[in-house]
Amino acid sequence: MLGKLVDAGEFPTVSEAIRYAVRDLIERHANRVIRDSEQISFEM
Repeated sequence: MLGKLVDAGEFPTVSEAIRYAVRDLIERHANRVIRDSEQISFEM
């Protein structure tokens, strides 16, 4: 699948596609943690 994204020109290399995916995953999880912590602080 990653090779197809590279072949289609979406990413220059498979490694870059993986880097992008990891950054995106971490950002989504970080945003969720921040959002959850803000909700907890308002409930107290």
